[in-house]
Amino acid sequence: MANLRKFNPLLWIIALAIINGAWNSVADGEAIHEINDKEHSTEDRTIEISSVFGLDKEITTTFSVKFFTAGSDNEFASWKITDSNGQVIANWQGLVGQEENWQGKLAPGSYVVNTTMDSGVLTEQNLYIQPFENLRIEGHILLSIGLIAIAFLEPVVKNKLSKLIPKTKPEGPLLKRNPFKTNTEGMPEDDGFDDEDPWRSPIIN
Repeated sequence: MANLRKFNPLLWIIALAIINGAWNSVADGEAIHEINDKEHSTEDRTIEISSVFGLDKEITTTFSVKFFTAGSDNEFASWKITDSNGQVIANWQGLVGQEENWQGKLAPGSYVVNTTMDSGVLTEQNLYIQPFENLRIEGHILLSIGLIAIAFLEPVVKNKLSKLIPKTKPEGPLLKRNPFKTNTEGMPEDDGFDDEDPWRSPIIN
């Protein structure tokens, strides 16, 4: 038991590293929202950015766009992202092959992606959302505090439970019963006798 207590802090440090490493992987995760593909290209697409845990905190997003054409490289294309109020968040226009991606932060809400292209131009557009990226630091802090609190409360809880649960073990050593208990029943010398009993032992003078 002494050795377990000696290495207990080390185990909690390892657990702290593991849980923060797991959260770091979660915060790096991306969710893809398809806007347009080469077979289904539309001019306007509405997308919804949902809040995380009901917070209004902005979410890190990456708008990926690629235009394709079977003709010359002088085809024209453009895209823009506007919010529900019509305010332009990001935009680009130029020749096919010169398009640029956009990375930024969007608050929870509705957005419209407007795409215009010359005839014969196709596009692939995707929005990559990292819902937990902007909560990375808060997550590390909360998880670390929670784990440290559990580490300090664990011995207190165990101590309380040990006092509440009655002890079932006897205080002193157990007394073993002798399986070879003396039984005098049926022994002639110990049995009482009756003078009128015809089967009693003869009296020797």
